[in-house]
Amino acid sequence: MSGVWCLVSGVWCLVSGVWRLASGGWCPPTLINVDPEARGLLEAFIGAYRPYLRQRLTERGLPTVDDALTTGEQWLRVSLEALLVLPFASQRRSPLEVFQEAMRFPTDALDALGTPEPARDSVAEVALPGDRYDLAPASSQALGEAAWRAHLAWGAAKARAHTGPSVILVSRNLLDAAKVGEAASRVGYDLTVAARRPGGERRFTVGLVDLEHPDADEAVRTLAGTCGRVVAYGPHVDDLAMVRARTLGAAEALPRSRFFTDPAAWLPAPV
Repeated sequence: MSGVWCLVSGVWCLVSGVWRLASGGWCPPTLINVDPEARGLLEAFIGAYRPYLRQRLTERGLPTVDDALTTGEQWLRVSLEALLVLPFASQRRSPLEVFQEAMRFPTDALDALGTPEPARDSVAEVALPGDRYDLAPASSQALGEAAWRAHLAWGAAKARAHTGPSVILVSRNLLDAAKVGEAASRVGYDLTVAARRPGGERRFTVGLVDLEHPDADEAVRTLAGTCGRVVAYGPHVDDLAMVRARTLGAAEALPRSRFFTDPAAWLPAPV
């Protein structure tokens, strides 16, 4: 996977259908030669940016800052292109993290208007301290069906580049690991069991988190940025833990009894 660069003084470059004057004679990389999943993810995230933010601003009773959304959308496109043109192993950030960073444009605009900052959930403050107006999506599922499915497809492609479809289970429960392992094998997934909080070095198609694990919150937050889908499960009486998991980016948070009815149901069919 490689990008296309030009070294011509004062050159104009066609990037995503827009001609741009290259700074210092360099054209930024394009997505001509990358996987269709990366191109699909780019367009889905760009397409979701304005609608998501307009809805979010309206929901929170905040001013519409259209100029900031235009600037943020342009920055997001360039930044995502620069990330996705890289080989998977060289991508040090996730597309969702880049999307979350693009919240700084409306945030700065709201701050310049003197807009009071709303009260925020303490978990969200720790996870995204710079998101002072509570605009950032916890997961790609908040961006709509098209963006979420594009993110899932990209995550699957990234996992396949290493092995095949893969799932990580963050749990210290050996019985849970055995049940998930049987289900994963049945549907063609490679399972990694992590007794400790995982880092973000390896990308997995799906992340599963046992909410009784002492590092469950951090595991959900980390995996939400690197997996196409995160599913958390825990005791049915612990509603707070499930709400917290969704806030941190889990696509699903459910009672363990429901999860273990059929763990394979939470693993998308390999594509």
